[in-house]
Amino acid sequence: MTSLCQACELRSAVVVEPADDAVAPYLVCEACHCRLMARSLRPREWFNLAKRHGWAQFLLHDDFYDEDGTATQPDEGVEQPELLPAPALADVRNSAESLLDYAITRWHFDTELGEMWAQLPQAKALQALTLRFDASRNLSVRAVVLQVASLLGPSAESLVRRAWAEHPDATLFWPLVQASAACLPFEEGFARAETALAAMPEKTRRERFSALAHFRSARALQWIELNAAEPTVEAWGRLAAASAFSWPKAEAWLRSGRPLSLIAIDALLSIAEPQTLFLRDHRPSLGAPASESDIRKVLEAVAATDPVPRVKQRIGALLARLPSLTQQN
Repeated sequence: MTSLCQACELRSAVVVEPADDAVAPYLVCEACHCRLMARSLRPREWFNLAKRHGWAQFLLHDDFYDEDGTATQPDEGVEQPELLPAPALADVRNSAESLLDYAITRWHFDTELGEMWAQLPQAKALQALTLRFDASRNLSVRAVVLQVASLLGPSAESLVRRAWAEHPDATLFWPLVQASAACLPFEEGFARAETALAAMPEKTRRERFSALAHFRSARALQWIELNAAEPTVEAWGRLAAASAFSWPKAEAWLRSGRPLSLIAIDALLSIAEPQTLFLRDHRPSLGAPASESDIRKVLEAVAATDPVPRVKQRIGALLARLPSLTQQN
């Protein structure tokens, strides 16, 4: 049976375009193929392709299209784009399948979109997620499925376990851990993430370990103590900041020397002035904070014993932000 064009969803697909993905190529009609290659898709055509392939594919991504499917660098004029607008959130809010299409095309998964999922019956939402997970091998699509599953909590645990069983690539690790933290019993979810990290090559593990922040648990601090090594990067401190970091733990790390002292400094800075979207969303605070004067003494002692520019600069920044650490609770 002839497939419909994935872009216009009106004419028969006669072109197989593997430019972005030879495994899951675009299946399009001749007219939409020309527009695809010229980066002049109309908004609805862009949306229809993005919901299947993800918006981050080269021919669809944000260098060439706005989030509403408006072509920004077309090689030729866009033909009557106003006649084929992309759906708005209000158009898809009542259908789990349509809302999932919309979510896959978004650059960011914002609070409003999450609220729309919360208003749908969980059984229908889970059914839509499961069907899409089974139907697609596209990692961008599956990542969004797992991100939405994290909103459903334990009712999505079977889907998350299946995702672990089929986990094909480290690029899925962040949304997979996010869903595990929300949907699985804590011990199971953390153990799965910990085991997966241990099996990764060192370079990959250093790129992925920050996903443990989704658990927001002091267990991640134990993992840091067992695995941290120089050279340290800020991701270590950001993970610690998100993981029930307390002043007693910070003081112990600061007094222990490198690499934990460097991680503690970065963690305290991440609490005082969150720099990532994840930390700004969750706004971690310092547990059991000491007085400003006591914290200052410890930090100044570290600066004196490890007077390299990085330590001095970051401790200076911390000393200027001490009220942000001690007045959060």
